[in-house]
Amino acid sequence: MNSAVRVSHLKKSYPMGGGLLPVLRGVSFEVAKGELVAVVGESGSGKSTLLHLLGALDTPTSGEVEVGGINPFRGSDAAVSHFRNRHIGFVFQHNNLLPEFTCLENVMMPGLIAGGSEKALRAKAAMLLESVGLTHRVTHFPGMMSGGEQQRTAIARALINDPVLLLADEPSGNLDSQNALKVHALFGELNARLKTTILVVTHNVEFAHALPRRLEMRDGEIIGDVKTG
Repeated sequence: MNSAVRVSHLKKSYPMGGGLLPVLRGVSFEVAKGELVAVVGESGSGKSTLLHLLGALDTPTSGEVEVGGINPFRGSDAAVSHFRNRHIGFVFQHNNLLPEFTCLENVMMPGLIAGGSEKALRAKAAMLLESVGLTHRVTHFPGMMSGGEQQRTAIARALINDPVLLLADEPSGNLDSQNALKVHALFGELNARLKTTILVVTHNVEFAHALPRRLEMRDGEIIGDVKTG
């Protein structure tokens, strides 16, 4: 397998009541480059914790994580920040757009933080916004856009640095059913067009079952790895 992601015996526990609460209990799997994978399970099964570790937003208790051949936890704090910015794209339930910046400027932001050329980023952000159907919103501020448009902006922003891995945590959780369907379809379209590796945590059963592969979690373990395509 030409892997984008390798996870081996990954464990995560949190201090609680003088002891430790295990959230991940030795998770292992691989994801090939270009795969689109759903991560499903009941609340508390460890889905979001897994995404946070893959994106280096949190540190494992033990075990190994490699994304694009890099283990981010072997470096300094600065190296971890660099890894997050350059190799990971994030889409959360709450889009976290900056209200004082336009749609285009929000998409450019991670690239500017990475030290990219403003001119090149402006052109690339415009291209990404076209790919998510938002050319008509380029100069609009987040408060002038619908919830679905804001989330599509967040998806474009997550792709600006050509990430090795795009992580989405309940990306349609705050949307009505019509906008949720549009966002779900968009992940498939972007995956097919850009060949970006994508992991999506979702409670939407229909969406999860429509994806080529799903990892099923329960009590901090992977209990199923189902390929449908």
